Order: sequence, then structure tokens, then C-alpha cells
Amino acid sequence: MVKKIVFSAKQDHEVVKKLISKLKKIKKFDLLLHDPSKEFFCLSDMPKYFKSADLIIAKVRNECSIDLLHFAKLYNIPTLHNVETVLTCKNKIALDFALRKALNTHQKELRNFSIPKSWNQSLSNIPLFKKWALPKLPIVIKSHYQHDKYNRFNFLVQHIDEVDTFIEKYKEFLYYDVYIQKFIECDGIERKVYVIGDRVFGIKRENPIYKYLREKPESIDVELLEREEFEITEDIYKLSKILSTELNLKIFGFDLVRPLDQDKFYLIDLNDFPSFRGIPNIEKELMNYIENYALTL
Repeated sequence: MVKKIVFSAKQDHEVVKKLISKLKKIKKFDLLLHDPSKEFFCLSDMPKYFKSADLIIAKVRNECSIDLLHFAKLYNIPTLHNVETVLTCKNKIALDFALRKALNTHQKELRNFSIPKSWNQSLSNIPLFKKWALPKLPIVIKSHYQHDKYNRFNFLVQHIDEVDTFIEKYKEFLYYDVYIQKFIECDGIERKVYVIGDRVFGIKRENPIYKYLREKPESIDVELLEREEFEITEDIYKLSKILSTELNLKIFGFDLVRPLDQDKFYLIDLNDFPSFRGIPNIEKELMNYIENYALTL
């Protein structure tokens, strides 16, 4: 039986392009591609193909992606990740709640992992924010929502006057809540763990903040940072399985850093459909998982 698959993603993404090429070759798939950055909906006349889909896969780009997942929920259309899961991962505060709950629930199994101290805050009153932030430095100010790359930032504040630099650069965010993490002084390496079903892959690269501290560039294109594989330990594999279960995730990635003064990892971020860059032939792994998953529905 042929399965109708909707794959919604920005199609100029390197891994996505290769994955699409492989999905098109699956004879049991009738594949419809949707680009959420270009193709929008007539809400009173949604395409019949969406309603009759056997599976909708969304690599979330913007609110259009979220809209499609809401539509899928309303019409009981299977999705790789449901809208509740994606909304949790999109919202840094909700994600923080979920990650802390998972680690607290599995304290014994995950004793070698922690999450940085964090807050949600507003910068609408700058003097008040500086007074609040001063005893907590260094901190990293992050955007509340993470799926829109044009409104996404990580900004290190080591000295209180650097708040003024943030305000100058991101003044449009002064009336939005931001997510703030305590900065973890680490070995300068960011370990990115990618999960596809039962398969877990590790890529490490220089932490962009440390590159900034060393070179002070105007901007950093994280996609250009050199990557290399690292071995997934039993502890990291266990963490990936627990996060998969607790957050209802099938394909996802998360970031770990190792502090200088502790023999553990800090979990600093998670993404429900990451870039997967740096892993050889990752598009084949993704294709195999999606094919097997769709054919079991």
C-alpha cells in the first residue's frame, strides 16, 4: 500500500535536500513537499492532500509549520512529532521545565548530568534588570523562542555594562521576555548529540561563545565551525532514551558541555529536528527511520 507523506521543511537545507532525494526513491511513498517559508494556506480551502495524508513530517521553520501541525491534530493525521511536543521544544521556558522534570524524575540514572541555573526575565526596565543580573554574572541571554533563526540569539554578559551592548544590538526584544542561563565555564567544546530512533550520534565542535571570547569577530557562522565525531557513552545513550520518552521525541538533538570544576555534563539545549550536520550519510539514517516508521502506521 502506498503511503501519502507530507514533508514540510525549508528545502535549501543541505541535509534536507539529500533526504528529499532519497525519500523520492521510495516506491511505497507518494511524497508531497511543502516549504513553510514560501507556501501558505487558504484556510477555507485546505489542500485535500493534507487531509488525506498518512503522515506529516515537519522540520519547523516558522509559525506556518506550527499551523500545519495544529491542522494535523484537528483532523487526526499522524505526525512525526505532534504539535504539543514541538511547541514545548520551541519555547525555551517550557523546554527548560520539561528537561528539569525529566532529570528530576530519573535522578539516579542521570546523576552525571545537570541543567544550568536559569530564569525568564524582561529587559523593559533596564536599571532594574541590571540590578537583578549583577550578582548572577556571567549569564547568557537567549531568545525565548528558538525556531525562527532571524529572531534567535545567544549573548554572553560577563560585565554589567555589556547589557548596554545587548540592548543596542537587540533593542526590538526589550519588551519581550528572554530566557537566561547561568554561563557554565567549560572545556570550550560543545558536544552535539543527535538521535534518530534507537540510533545515537555524537559530533563535537568549538563552543561558539569561546570562539567569540578568543577572536571577538563581528559575527559567527556556526555552520562553518569544524566538527568531528565523538564516542557516545552509555550514560549519554541512557540520557537520549529518557529524553525521547519523556518529551515524546523520535528525531532530535541536544547539546552538552563539560564544566571545568565538575565531572559531569550540563545539558544546555535541545532541538526537535536539528541540522544533523557533520554526520556522514545521515540522510540515509533519516530515510531508513522515516520509511520504517511510516510503514508501521
